[in-house]
Amino acid sequence: MSMHWQGGNESFPIVEIHDVRTEKFRADRYLGLRAFGVPEIGQFRIAGEADRLISLRGFASMEARRKLLTEFHNGPDWAAQRREVADLTRSEEVVLTRAITPASGLRLTLPADGVQMLVSELRFPEQIGNYHLWLRLLLRKAGLDPIAAFATLESTNDVPAVPVVKNRTQHIALLRRGGAVSVLPRELRGMLRYAPEILTLEPALSLVW
Repeated sequence: MSMHWQGGNESFPIVEIHDVRTEKFRADRYLGLRAFGVPEIGQFRIAGEADRLISLRGFASMEARRKLLTEFHNGPDWAAQRREVADLTRSEEVVLTRAITPASGLRLTLPADGVQMLVSELRFPEQIGNYHLWLRLLLRKAGLDPIAAFATLESTNDVPAVPVVKNRTQHIALLRRGGAVSVLPRELRGMLRYAPEILTLEPALSLVW
């Protein structure tokens, strides 16, 4: 068994968040195929959803992302396994984000027992700053100061091989497990299109194929 974490002490201000739904009972096989050179910060199972996975990919910059992913998608590993990955995947949604906190980007310091992910979709991009500040204050009072927070990167995706979600503004916070997220006050709810989604992320152990 192996844990798929990226090593080193780098910071990653650019983070791709992959929300993957595999075909039934195929999550283990998918995880094994994904461990071949893509810069993963972490891979997670979703508690209560056996066929849903979250993958975090970190990059030092948009230029670094373009270089790494272009080389990867033009390389022999992807050419050999592309079809099987497609067969194992029912759907995949990729959100390209920038780090809000820590300002330098996400490091390899996530708790070993996993995290909670709080996903909020805002009505307007210009609300991100206020939403983040007010949400962080609310969470801090509940003892859930975010480990990290990200916002949709309003930038042209320059890696066509990795389609990303467009025309949606999301705020994504990683929280320590064990605490309950309070109901948002009316002022925060009014900024959102929908009620926030709260996911429990458990570090993924997968077979080495």
